[in-house]
Amino acid sequence: MNVTNIHFIHYKMPVIQNTGKIISDMKAGGKKTFLLMAKSIYSKFNTLYGFRHKALVDLNDYDTVHFHSTLDMYKVRDSLKGYKGTVVLTSHTPTIQSKEMYDILTPWEKKHMNWFYKKLIRIDEYAFRRADYIIFPCQEAEEPYYKNWPDYAAIKEEKKGKYLYLLTGTEARMAKLTKTEVRKRYSIPDDAFVICYAGRHNKIKGYDQLKILGELILKQYPNAYFLIAGREEPLHGIHHQRWIEVGWTSDPHSLINASDVFVLPNKETYFDLILLEVLSLGKIVIASYTGGNKYFKTISAPGVLTYSTLEEAAHLIKDVYDMDVVQRTELEKSNIELFEQRFSLKIFAQNYLKLINSL
Repeated sequence: MNVTNIHFIHYKMPVIQNTGKIISDMKAGGKKTFLLMAKSIYSKFNTLYGFRHKALVDLNDYDTVHFHSTLDMYKVRDSLKGYKGTVVLTSHTPTIQSKEMYDILTPWEKKHMNWFYKKLIRIDEYAFRRADYIIFPCQEAEEPYYKNWPDYAAIKEEKKGKYLYLLTGTEARMAKLTKTEVRKRYSIPDDAFVICYAGRHNKIKGYDQLKILGELILKQYPNAYFLIAGREEPLHGIHHQRWIEVGWTSDPHSLINASDVFVLPNKETYFDLILLEVLSLGKIVIASYTGGNKYFKTISAPGVLTYSTLEEAAHLIKDVYDMDVVQRTELEKSNIELFEQRFSLKIFAQNYLKLINSL
């Protein structure tokens, strides 16, 4: 695709100046905790009250500037004061940016610095009100914004007619290892029923609920295995021989490909890329009925099964477990077709260019 009117503006911090990397490489202890806290406070104070909030380039060289986070937009608010072009915002985060920033603070910061951190909401307020157009992948992806931001409904009413919807797209994924190779590596029998999860081990991603579901399934099905990718923090997995924590991996797609079903248990979600990647691999998905996951109930997506309770999730796992090879293959094929029709990079690029060029 020969595109010449789209430019990417980004900045990479030199490694020598990247204090975050230096601190993260330190051994755990009081010193590291203190430095992380000090860095957190400084960066947020600078964001809110710093003297310089300018872009790296002259924004007036561009007809349209598309920001992909409210924080990025807030950090260049001085440059936006005189900008005469069109400002587009896509927030991407599974909930509002300021809440995400608050949720990862240390307990000390939440207790003693709450008076300061409650001002972080200014980031989201500014960005949504300053943007000329706001893009979400679908209306369902707005759900966590309504839930976590009391003023969101009013802001949307203010911006009536300025909301646009563009489905997310991603690159089709490929497994580096075969199903047999993966199962052999983790001592999983070829005839086992494997349930996969890949992602953060926290509550917003539903990892705590996944563990409850796991305890139930492991008791009911002697040949069921859970194959889990992602750093085992802040939550930890189940101590069970058929609950396998792989940890961080550069190749989660081989694990997904070696499974029979993928569980996406988000408590809240925007429009999870991992779901699209699973579709591209042709795997059946069982997803919580929340946020962007709800979109798949509005279209023909027989290979994406949704649930509202853990009991429903357990029933869906049983349904997939009881399916014969032909039934599973049909659902897997339908997911590949769904990905190619709606979520491939080619489809996304075509739709994105059409939208941007129409503004």
